[in-house]
Amino acid sequence: MNTNNTEPSLEDIEDYNGKESKEKRMTIWIVILSGLLIGSIYTILQTSSSVDDQQNSMQETGIIKH
Repeated sequence: MNTNNTEPSLEDIEDYNGKESKEKRMTIWIVILSGLLIGSIYTILQTSSSVDDQQNSMQETGIIKH
């Protein structure tokens, strides 16, 4: 059995239990907010773009429309 354990415990990790640096915390917020911003811009563009539902070539189908 290997007694030389080189894997850190949770208490040894610098980001554990809210001990992360302000720079790392700011980077995480920037990534989250950037993703939300890109997603919202994409959604706005998708909902505001119009789709032409009218067919250019009218074909006679024999179905009477009321």
